[in-house]
Amino acid sequence: MVWSRRLPRPLYLNDGRTVATLAQARDLILTLPMPKQTNLHWRRAAEIVVEAAYRHRQDDILDARAQLSQALEAEGLI
Repeated sequence: MVWSRRLPRPLYLNDGRTVATLAQARDLILTLPMPKQTNLHWRRAAEIVVEAAYRHRQDDILDARAQLSQALEAEGLI
């Protein structure tokens, strides 16, 4: 797994945090309260982030960023 892979463009959260790598995305997801982690948009984001860390295709990293963006928007974090 390569958690250091960078997203094509960082995601800037309203609270000042930045998500620029798969590791930062993983850490963000893991710090969410458990009820939020089980929401469909976060479960899907977690799955895609893990896939992007395992595989080395550009499409996977693009998909990870897109799903993270959707989940963050749904939570009002961006």
